[in-house]
Amino acid sequence: MKNSKQKTTTIIVIMFAVVVAIAIGFWTILEHGRNKVKEENIIRSKNEEVNTLVNKDLNINYPSTPREVLKMYSRLQTCAYNQGLSEKDLTAVIEQMRVLFDDDLIAANSLEQQLEDLKKEIKEFQKKKQTISNYVIDKDSSVKEKKIKEKEYATLVVSYLIKEDRGYNKTYEQFILRKDEENKWKILGWDLVKGEDEEQE
Repeated sequence: MKNSKQKTTTIIVIMFAVVVAIAIGFWTILEHGRNKVKEENIIRSKNEEVNTLVNKDLNINYPSTPREVLKMYSRLQTCAYNQGLSEKDLTAVIEQMRVLFDDDLIAANSLEQQLEDLKKEIKEFQKKKQTISNYVIDKDSSVKEKKIKEKEYATLVVSYLIKEDRGYNKTYEQFILRKDEENKWKILGWDLVKGEDEEQE
């Protein structure tokens, strides 16, 4: 009688252990599948952004304001730094960036040199485990326009929020744009500047 009870208890314990093991295995497979789907969705979303940007015909749909030019530039830059692009895709992103550049800036930087420089910067970025988390472009009302020797210039600031290993860091870049002969605003250059919140500290 005692042995029969012990056998029953042992069988119940074994069955319970088997059921728990099956449940854990099923949950692990389910969770792995969910994570894989999430990962694939993120990759698909990133690829869609790159494809959207590099396939946009800027000769037909060129951004109409300095702010819109910098929005396009910042989207391209975010793709370049964040997405681990192949050299082919990175070159396509740079070529699209260069459509936004003033002729003088293009003349000062060959495509090959820009590609090499950007690859080095991206490598450094990745080494520090940095990503561009977000960017904020000055409002249209903040654009400062000037006319010098019959040429129109505009300046405005873009702040980039950089995610790092230990938190976040903000960098501010002031861009100078110049209108070309077709009345398109083109990026002439940029420089690091202090942001308003930095100046208040």
